[in-house]
Amino acid sequence: MKERLSKLKAVHRFWDRYLRERKAAGSDVVVSDERRAGTPDVIHPIVRTHPFTGRKCIYVNEGFTIGIVGMPDEEAQSLLKYLYAHCTQPQFTYRHSWKVGDLVMWDNCATLHRATVDFRLPQRRLMQRTTLKGTEVR
Repeated sequence: MKERLSKLKAVHRFWDRYLRERKAAGSDVVVSDERRAGTPDVIHPIVRTHPFTGRKCIYVNEGFTIGIVGMPDEEAQSLLKYLYAHCTQPQFTYRHSWKVGDLVMWDNCATLHRATVDFRLPQRRLMQRTTLKGTEVR
């Protein structure tokens, strides 16, 4: 599997997830062609090398990865489903229980992350994000 994955590249798209989540929330969002053009599909290796540690990591995400370059869709979706299941096994998962004053940092080069709406109004979540410039994907 490592050998197979080392040669593959995945296609990532922003808008599918964005529209799906807005629709699930009851919103009829329409995104113009001009706006879509501002965030085109991107292609990244499925296995990338961390720029500082040299460790290999799987770089796919169920929310944004839509296919594999040069692979029929049915085969690509099957492989991606396998990779998502592998990456989200309990032994690879951390769930943070937020408390006032918490600060959480993670390395986007090797981490899948997702916000979970686990609070009810009138509670609110205030998040401030800082992104550091990374290196080119290898």
